[in-house]
Amino acid sequence: MTDSSVQIRLANAQDKDTVVRVMEEAGLSTEAALAEGTTYWVAERGGQPVGAIGLEHGDTASLLRGAAIIPTARGGGLGRRLVMSAVEYAQGRGDRAIYMFSKGGDWGTFGFTQVPLAVVMGDLPNAPQIQAYKAKSERPGGTTWMRALDTGASKA
Repeated sequence: MTDSSVQIRLANAQDKDTVVRVMEEAGLSTEAALAEGTTYWVAERGGQPVGAIGLEHGDTASLLRGAAIIPTARGGGLGRRLVMSAVEYAQGRGDRAIYMFSKGGDWGTFGFTQVPLAVVMGDLPNAPQIQAYKAKSERPGGTTWMRALDTGASKA
């Protein structure tokens, strides 16, 4: 069931503390949140933030960053709405693929398939998550996923 009382909006620089708080509450990394070359969204219910998501952009692909829903707001389809907002945005900017790292879950329901880490590193070498991985030699999530995008028409 989709919660129609939730509004999803583009985040701006003043939303950094909100995005960081939501992601931390969901147990996600917040390093480089709202860094240059990224786009983030905030989900709000009754004016209160309940979710956030971001994209790190390359030339022809983007990397999904932190699909975060606070624990008390989970289970109503909000996570799906956030992910699909990011997918539609990536399609609209002409990306041919969107990638993500995950520590769990089956992202196949969102149209993602598993790919080797080297694929995303090759397509998005300057993305903040990739740069952090290179600096720390710490894999950003256990599994790497990719969704090919049809840039001719939105198919979310």
